[in-house]
Amino acid sequence: MKRMLLVLLLASLIPALSAGHEKFRLEKNDTIQQEFRFSVPEKEKTVKIDNVFGSITVSGTAKATARLEAKKSLRADSQEDLTRAENEVKLNMAEKENLLDIYVDGPFRCRNGSINWSERDYIVVYDFKLEVPEQTSLILKTINQGDIVVRNIKGDFTIRNVNGHIEMEGMAGSGSCKTVNGHIWTEFRKNPADACSFSTINGDLDIYFLPALAADFQLKTMNGKIFSDFPVSYLPAKPGEAKREKGRYVYRSHRFQGVRVGRGGPEITMETLNGDIMIADDKK
Repeated sequence: MKRMLLVLLLASLIPALSAGHEKFRLEKNDTIQQEFRFSVPEKEKTVKIDNVFGSITVSGTAKATARLEAKKSLRADSQEDLTRAENEVKLNMAEKENLLDIYVDGPFRCRNGSINWSERDYIVVYDFKLEVPEQTSLILKTINQGDIVVRNIKGDFTIRNVNGHIEMEGMAGSGSCKTVNGHIWTEFRKNPADACSFSTINGDLDIYFLPALAADFQLKTMNGKIFSDFPVSYLPAKPGEAKREKGRYVYRSHRFQGVRVGRGGPEITMETLNGDIMIADDKK
């Protein structure tokens, strides 16, 4: 099947945000290994990882338990700061009612949910590798110095990164992926039955589906191209959002291009600012 170019939109380029971090003289490394049992193994399970610095890799297995390996790296310029990092930053892990919650905590956590590392004289990096039962929903977050990689998961997903890529393989669920500086690459082994969204600012979106795809897409890129391996029909533009300003209604378009594959189905949103969009056939 010939790949089709759907849309080309050009605008001024916006530089990627810097994801770099200062280097420290001292480093202390450790490895944490732990196995978790779910309260009710036969029911729906959820794994949540809230990281700050570092990568997350999750793989689905036929086992009923979850197995974690976390590589911890403390970095600072003095032994005093290295000790302070060890005392202040904690890894909280708990399973309750089939939710496995893994949370990197420290004084950099703000009450409004944001992260403020500006006053820290150290950095703590956690690289997580986790094996979970295939039928598990995922909520994964990290910010710097790491990608998020997911393989062979049947559950739904919510994935968030800032300065890193998101890659998913062998997926059979629905959900959303969002990063800022990185590409998103996803391969479905079962076409999603519910709405999905994939969004980045500086990166490509490559999403692979099975040949029997039936879905409605909302697509937008400012500095890139949109391709499809599937024949599409164009959908009418959605009405713009109305706001009242200075006594008048102002309508603003959301600038998405809507296309239908097959007979249509769940809405799949794909949006990037600086990058290409690919609706790909897994069999090509």
